[in-house]
Amino acid sequence: MNRTAIVVGAALVVALIELVAVDRAREALLIAAAVPVAAALGWLVWTLFDRGEPREHQDVDEIENGPAEMLRRWHARAQMLADRADGTRADWDRHLRPLLAKEFELSSGQRVAKNRRATEAAGIHLFGPELWRWVDPANSALRDQTTRAPGRAALDEILSRLQRM
Repeated sequence: MNRTAIVVGAALVVALIELVAVDRAREALLIAAAVPVAAALGWLVWTLFDRGEPREHQDVDEIENGPAEMLRRWHARAQMLADRADGTRADWDRHLRPLLAKEFELSSGQRVAKNRRATEAAGIHLFGPELWRWVDPANSALRDQTTRAPGRAALDEILSRLQRM
């Protein structure tokens, strides 16, 4: 039986008992109403804390969440992102630029929204003007499907400079 149905049923029983008790005995009203509420709450607590029975459905994250699986997923995501470095500028701007810009923002302490000029100066100082244009969040062209992305060499250089920060 569904938990919601039990709670709704208990509320209906309480309402029915109150209607009957209002006419007959006002002092028994509280006790009569407390019995089904206590029964429903007891059942709810019992089902929440009952862990002895195996569950029918397990989440995918619970089944496949070991260290080997996590490493496999991380490697697959890293490979996918590295492949984007060899794609178009739109791929770079859609998938890599937000990650690189966020990492730069977190590493440098420069918030783009706070002071755009200071962020740009710090970015040019760290990356140089050629690499900064591939990290700069304001230099995005999401619809440019013809221009090539800078490639893995540029991505490696950007990541190594971020790592040295």
